[in-house]
Amino acid sequence: MLIKSPKIPDHDHVTFSGRYHDHANHKREVKHHKMVSHAANLLSKCAQFRDEGQFIDARLKVREDIFPAHRIVLAANSDYFHAMFTDGMKESNQELIELKDESISPDALKIIMDSIYSGDLRVNEENVFEVLAVADHLQVTSVVQQCCDFLKREFIQLRLDLNNYCLLSTVANRHGLRDLQEAAEEKMASMFKDICESKEFLTHIDADQLLSLLSRDDLSAPSETFVFNSVMQWIKHKKEERMAVAAKVIGAVRLGLVDIRVVIEELNTEEMKRVPEIFMHLHEASLYNNMPSHNSKFALEKSKPRATSPVIKQSSLSKK
Repeated sequence: MLIKSPKIPDHDHVTFSGRYHDHANHKREVKHHKMVSHAANLLSKCAQFRDEGQFIDARLKVREDIFPAHRIVLAANSDYFHAMFTDGMKESNQELIELKDESISPDALKIIMDSIYSGDLRVNEENVFEVLAVADHLQVTSVVQQCCDFLKREFIQLRLDLNNYCLLSTVANRHGLRDLQEAAEEKMASMFKDICESKEFLTHIDADQLLSLLSRDDLSAPSETFVFNSVMQWIKHKKEERMAVAAKVIGAVRLGLVDIRVVIEELNTEEMKRVPEIFMHLHEASLYNNMPSHNSKFALEKSKPRATSPVIKQSSLSKK
């Protein structure tokens, strides 16, 4: 005789399943904690061996300073040293390794070495850019990331202004730090109105930095006409130098949202019309104002409201 097992109610099944997953999660957390603890102990022992001069098999020389180290620790933390020790370079068989690059200072290397062995990075506003550059050169990604975290916290969140933005943007571009660049741009985009009203806007920001801000949907401004007027002021401040990039910068403004009377007043001049691309911007904006449905590409690209700006329809020529 076949005896069927009693059906377990759904709520009991859910309770059992929940308890099972809780237990599994707890086991994973314990395992993770053990691994972290084991890694910390291992790193602490390596730091102790370095301090006591035990098992040293590499000595890094920068100018007159010598830094004892362990190859396995260097290779584990730096793709630069990993390649040096495994790709048949002469340093792979040398204990004394001289780092001859002039950009590497003893002070910066000491901070990086201490971080590799401790997991902590001790930087400040004065040395963080130098440490970042050396860490990037040596491909110590953990230190590069910690430097970026410091810059985001101390510069972007607490004291970002146009001077710091230009500095951070230059550093981020030089080292390919897209996350740092994005964090700085996002903050600056939220401050765009104040930036444009500062004296530094006309003198400090370069074309690439301005273009990056103008391309953002989250650019915060009272209106696109305000954005356009700010761009024109920036161009006129150093006209001889900036006319070479004027068409590109003007093209980054969403001209379909700018008061057409202002566009014509600024661009319908002999000097501006001599630049074919600027004349095309003027022509397309005027055509769109008269026949909004005529140019769907212009409407799509140049009439898209920014996420943080009020939607203000451009004025028509026929309006007084």
